Amino acid sequence: MRALVISLIGIVAVAACSKSAATPALAAAPTPAIGTGSTPTTATIMVRVGDSFSPQRGPQALKAFVAEVQPEESGGECTVLRTTGNGALTVTASYPSRTAAKSTVNVTFDSAGHVARYGETRGVVRLKTTGLKPEQVDSARRAAEAAIRTTSVTFDYAIDQAIAMNRGGGKPTVAVIGTVRELQNLEQLASPVARLERMRKLCGV
Repeated sequence: MRALVISLIGIVAVAACSKSAATPALAAAPTPAIGTGSTPTTATIMVRVGDSFSPQRGPQALKAFVAEVQPEESGGECTVLRTTGNGALTVTASYPSRTAAKSTVNVTFDSAGHVARYGETRGVVRLKTTGLKPEQVDSARRAAEAAIRTTSVTFDYAIDQAIAMNRGGGKPTVAVIGTVRELQNLEQLASPVARLERMRKLCGV
């Protein structure tokens, strides 16, 4: 049987519309961006970084997986980006703040407001591009990602696929794959479902 090989492509998106709150637990939900009639002004930087890995699957692999970076959930600042094509909405919560993020939670909603994709990154890689030429950005990102160990969790509800992964920091990439239900209840991931609900309250979506 051939091992499943997955390739990653990194994309950095910067949106000009943001909301912030002191703590997710105490924050009053602001008016949702959906249906407000306002269109956030956005600027997007695309950075593609190839990374291939073979995730493990099955009950034993899921049980053995260890999330090497714990989530940061203090504070919180939201960034909202609405696509012009299909009307989907992407919301990112950065903890403790956007400029000093240690963890991020990124959720894509379809045009009907349903969650289509969930992703979180623990151990955010910061990339300084000041003075770099466009052709140098990709190699700079590779170096930054190689230096920092990160843990990421991704749920794709449309195809019922979930991936948890540790990568970077000079160590091999370790990943597991399964259904959304299998990973969202995985004790080692410290309840991504609860983080999703706190993020929705924080960002008003």
